[in-house]
Amino acid sequence: MLDHLLRRATIVGTRRGLGGSNAWMIVAILAVGARVLRRLANPGSEVLYRTRIRPGDRFEISAREPG
Repeated sequence: MLDHLLRRATIVGTRRGLGGSNAWMIVAILAVGARVLRRLANPGSEVLYRTRIRPGDRFEISAREPG
């Protein structure tokens, strides 16, 4: 939810800021900064494989113990 709000603040702030509003440009800059900090603080998991799934495709996920 917070990611969605930060994304909207970035988009709206940039559009209105480029339209001449300094206050909205500051909102956009702060929203971008918050998004960058969130990504740096939580790098997430590594993507090992990515593919497009089409109707009728099947896939299986399995996991093994490390070692």
